[in-house]
Amino acid sequence: MPQSIDAIQPDLTAQEQAQIDSERTLLHAVPPAGSRHPAKLRRPLPDTLDDRRLADAIRFMESSVADSVRMTAVAAHVNLSPYHFQRYFKETMGETPASYVRRVKLDEAAVSLLINDKQVIEIAFSAGYGSHEAFVRAFFSQFGLVPTQYRVYARQAASQPRPEDLARAKAVRVRQRQPVPLLAMRFYGSYANVEMHWQKFAATLRAAGLSLDGLQAIGVAHDSPEITPNELIRYDCAIVDHGIDARRCSALTALTLPAGIYASLEHHASYDEIFDTYRILSVAWLASNAQEYAVEVIKAYELYREPPWENHGGAQRFDLLLPVIKVT
Repeated sequence: MPQSIDAIQPDLTAQEQAQIDSERTLLHAVPPAGSRHPAKLRRPLPDTLDDRRLADAIRFMESSVADSVRMTAVAAHVNLSPYHFQRYFKETMGETPASYVRRVKLDEAAVSLLINDKQVIEIAFSAGYGSHEAFVRAFFSQFGLVPTQYRVYARQAASQPRPEDLARAKAVRVRQRQPVPLLAMRFYGSYANVEMHWQKFAATLRAAGLSLDGLQAIGVAHDSPEITPNELIRYDCAIVDHGIDARRCSALTALTLPAGIYASLEHHASYDEIFDTYRILSVAWLASNAQEYAVEVIKAYELYREPPWENHGGAQRFDLLLPVIKVT
């Protein structure tokens, strides 16, 4: 994790200070639309998840609807007994599997409350809750507000479009995309760590004897930093799978960029300016096209035009993709 601002020492070099200054723009000391009762884990999440069984289990849980996830099924998915899986997961992740999936699904529900006007019961069902009452209780326990209160609070607290955003939003393009198979590695931590994630990812591939030549890199951003605390943010470094033997690298697990309609905007700047591009795409552009397009969740994909591991600290060039749906 990047060092805290309070921990900065007076004898830093100019380069080190510049790096810290750039990281500040990617850090929220407190997520402005986050929980009033942030999760306190027994131990921090690992910054790099290089255990294939845990990574497979987490992807299985995250792709399932919360209440439909049975830990016996997850344990069987990774060839462990339920007892050993629960114990193994908690020792590594600092929380039980059920706590993990509940926290993640409720964070996703909070994003949905922020970005669309769906009824609470629809969001409850999407999060895996069988009733409005059960969802409200769980949401209040995590966020300290009931969903209707939270929607008002979050929309006041979250980023607002800036006047200059509207001009750049005109560059957004919308197109249908086919599914893309990926091999991915999971990281946890602030978006200030993304460039470091890519360096670790590349080192892991090299250590497994995989050539980086010609690989298409895709980043997957799962969480809104305005809702999820820095240390709990999920980010996947991935490459397009063109028949790569994933068995050579135990940290890699299968993932898919789903087929669908995507709005895209080019980012060609240092990574510390990424929130500007996100805001233009997910706030300014969506607001001005609300009659035609909507979003279900904020899960963004970064399609790199140049290998991100070769340009640490410099300008990055990629297309930021946001899955959208046509408003009927």
